[in-house]
Amino acid sequence: MTFEQFKIYHSETIMYCQCIEHDLKWIYSYMHKGDQYENFEKLGKTTLGALVKKLKELDNSDGNPFISNDDYNFLKQMTEKRNYWCHQCCIDFVYEKNFLSSKEYEKICNKLQRDHDRLERVSDSVEKVRLKAVEAYKR
Repeated sequence: MTFEQFKIYHSETIMYCQCIEHDLKWIYSYMHKGDQYENFEKLGKTTLGALVKKLKELDNSDGNPFISNDDYNFLKQMTEKRNYWCHQCCIDFVYEKNFLSSKEYEKICNKLQRDHDRLERVSDSVEKVRLKAVEAYKR
């Protein structure tokens, strides 16, 4: 993977994480009792991990969840993935001499490709769930 490709995949990966988190906040906000806009504001600086936990509890409270347990497990792992891509990945290779041809860069590029593709699919799925939640919980 060229470094230009890396930068595009890296940016898209972070974008998918942000969109997923934003959509999860809206899903929770619509499902929770009260005004969805106030609910969204109350989430404020809620961490992704705490949000996933709250949403899973609320989503499963009626026995008919929008999101599967497998997907919730992935969403819990997503925090770690997001933190890696935001705070660590470049440090893992950029200081290598001729990093573009290093094994470490190749390894990280492979990991980026996998995470990018999975997060793209999850982002699309979560967006669909958000739209279903909006429809189901119209007020």
